[in-house]
Amino acid sequence: MYDYPVDELISVYPNPGFIGTFLVVIGIALKYTGAYRRRLLEAHNVDPTAFEEKILSTVRAKLLDIIAFGSLEAVQTCVLLGTYYLFHGNPEVAWPVCGCGLRIAQALGLHRRMPSRGSMTTELYRQYETRERCWWAIYEIETFCSMSYSYPHGIKDSDCDVELLDALAKSSAGQSPATFDSTHQCPASLLSYKYLMSRLSILIKDALTSLCCLGSHGSISGTPDGLSNLQSLIRQVSDLDIRLQGSYAEIPDVLRLDTPIASYTSIYGSVEEMDRDIGASGPDFENHIYQLQALSLKLAYENARVLVDHPLLAYKMVCRAENEIDGTIDHPTPNPFQLSMRACRDAALKTSELGITHIVSLAADTYAASFLGIHTFTAGLTLCILSSIEALSSQSYQSKIGLRQLMSMQALLRLRSRSTLAAQGLDILKRLTRLVMEREFKDITCSEVKKALFLSQNAGMDSNMAGQDVIGSLPDNHAILPAEDRRSEGTTVDFIENPAMSQALYDFDQGSSLDPPLSELVDRGTGFGQEQAWIWGIDSLAQSPGII
Repeated sequence: MYDYPVDELISVYPNPGFIGTFLVVIGIALKYTGAYRRRLLEAHNVDPTAFEEKILSTVRAKLLDIIAFGSLEAVQTCVLLGTYYLFHGNPEVAWPVCGCGLRIAQALGLHRRMPSRGSMTTELYRQYETRERCWWAIYEIETFCSMSYSYPHGIKDSDCDVELLDALAKSSAGQSPATFDSTHQCPASLLSYKYLMSRLSILIKDALTSLCCLGSHGSISGTPDGLSNLQSLIRQVSDLDIRLQGSYAEIPDVLRLDTPIASYTSIYGSVEEMDRDIGASGPDFENHIYQLQALSLKLAYENARVLVDHPLLAYKMVCRAENEIDGTIDHPTPNPFQLSMRACRDAALKTSELGITHIVSLAADTYAASFLGIHTFTAGLTLCILSSIEALSSQSYQSKIGLRQLMSMQALLRLRSRSTLAAQGLDILKRLTRLVMEREFKDITCSEVKKALFLSQNAGMDSNMAGQDVIGSLPDNHAILPAEDRRSEGTTVDFIENPAMSQALYDFDQGSSLDPPLSELVDRGTGFGQEQAWIWGIDSLAQSPGII
């Protein structure tokens, strides 16, 4: 095939969508060919790098011909090609390619429920399962693009009635739950991963939709009904967090990295050993796949926790000075802003802990490398921001330990030369870490006047009360929400925007130690132009207004 003109192969084949899918699979595989397999290919006069470039450039050039055919395979080609570009630093190309796949899928009715499975023959059932898997692959990549790069989501759930995936897909019995709220009641299989990721994609899309509507700073603190909107935001975050915990609890033990059953040693002791195992199959190989799937699920769920809880970090709970006469502060209800801060920190730290697992070193040479790089970058950005907010605290120390582990993971991916995103992410995290350390140095060496002022403002307050302050010491430019709208009767508690968060985001965007500033990284077209930093509202990276 290497000597056969690939462009002619697409032109003469009766179904160009099928040959397109076939070629993209080969192209992606060539991208992650190890040293041993490269030598085997070179022994047959095949240059893996040149062949990969030829395949992908040809498919890209013939993409309109493939799309025009409008087949199920054309959708699969768009998803695979779009995913490749998404994971290799070209989201501006990935987005329209995946969009073409979405439109073809909708034209084919992949988002619609088919007749009852009980009346299907085995062949029809397999066709239906293929349609379902193709649709949910589109849904997943559409959600991932929206979450990672703040692109608008192109799917309207009210127009879709397709069922969730069947994690077994071995018969027409229909094992998938009828609704999102019901649970999956079949043993784990290699298809369980796709079912679980589909459910998580639905939840993430709901979070994006809800937080886009309620998470705008201006719509909360800058309007007369600001507290009402903020309370709605708190309820939304709480509900989404409960759903997220319930969804994670459904993951079978075999797909959990933190359970004994998933802590088995991989059959591969090194990347080289994995590369030599050509045509691997059987229970041992399935265990290896389970570990890769468990790693991806863990990364995705921890990233979702940050997505769900981050909006509340823009606010803080404050107590009026007149309530401080007796030197006590009583909050009958938990501080939702502290809970969200803890959730974001915990999610990022748990992501950093994955670096000690053996599977991470093996994943660095697989298609999961870019997925790993994207999520470790988000966790690192989270810890940088929290370290800046909680400067010189024990929590800040923990965050910096986690940040070191995350940068080690990014370095591992970068050294493998597989992930452009990991390389860019490591560079950005190093710059942000330098800025965090500079801020802490300034705090340590602050003048005695500032120290005295700080102590006077916080006299009588528990030093462990992060996210709380006395209203009498607040800057004038932070509006206080109406007293009649207090959340708890008899408690002198209000909410304001958190100035520490605003300052941290501004410093990260404009910090003099960042050379070049993050805003210039966008102009230079790096893969991390909008990469999940938009979640935190860094102005130069958040180019979609109204997100957060």
